[in-house]
Amino acid sequence: MRSLLVRLAVLGAFAVGMAACTNGSGGALPFAGPPNAAGGSQGQFQSGATGQALLRFIQGSPDLFSTFGGPPPSGTVDVCVDNLPFGVLSPTTSYGTANPSLYSVPAGITHTVAVYPFLGNGMQGLECPTAPGPYLGTPPILVTTISPPVGARQTIVLGGTSATPGTFGLYIYTEPSFAITPAGNEVISHNAAPAFSTGKANGVGFGQCTTTVTPCTVAVNLTGAQAVAAPKKSSATAATVNGTVQSGINSVPAGFYDGIGVAAGSVVPITSVPAPNAVAGQPYVVQLYAIDGPAGGLNLVALVEQTLGYGF
Repeated sequence: MRSLLVRLAVLGAFAVGMAACTNGSGGALPFAGPPNAAGGSQGQFQSGATGQALLRFIQGSPDLFSTFGGPPPSGTVDVCVDNLPFGVLSPTTSYGTANPSLYSVPAGITHTVAVYPFLGNGMQGLECPTAPGPYLGTPPILVTTISPPVGARQTIVLGGTSATPGTFGLYIYTEPSFAITPAGNEVISHNAAPAFSTGKANGVGFGQCTTTVTPCTVAVNLTGAQAVAAPKKSSATAATVNGTVQSGINSVPAGFYDGIGVAAGSVVPITSVPAPNAVAGQPYVVQLYAIDGPAGGLNLVALVEQTLGYGF
């Protein structure tokens, strides 16, 4: 029964990371807890008082190789939270994507996150009962211990590259959540590209595009996000929380981009993506994750948040 309730608490939407800087609208995402597991009902907002936290996982390492089940390279991983698989909609997560589930866990206590190589179709999540130990002789790729605050959304990014020493690891982002939706449209930017950021004093910069050309040629910095510092990875026993930047925007642009961060002036786009579609009737809140690309490059993951009405 406990397992069933936890699985029901997996939410099929997207969310995240802690605001070190606040700009623009100054809004923050409300907490939307698991209605059926925490006393709520369909479509009703759940406050942080439910004692839950929501987790998201992104695979942002471009040169991750599988150690089992098919020829490398394989950028697909399985993720376990404590001894249960992360997500029932899709137990695996491939490079450059977020798991389509938000995972609900009790907040204020520790949880073990273990990332395993994809073992093949039909075997997703089988590692979890023995996590963080090995499964069929295959150990986890990475392990960390998190303790998300009550009512928070937290994102775990598998980031860095094996080609850049010291960058491969799990990167954690958290942001406070409130029961009031953002005052206006906003973008929340995360530097989850530690390898690309190596040796770059200003990290990664972010902006919005007024055209759909890739990379976009008509670009404007996101306020305060022109120089987001390189992130710090977590250890196996403790999470290191990285900051984010919130930037207000006046309207939905054609797209978003990232590039080398600058102390002043305009960020030159390296990778741009179309702006995600807005959720009808809700403020437009987009999460941007700069992640490492192949051969020392830079990629960008853009996710639109559902800020209201979580539920089954």
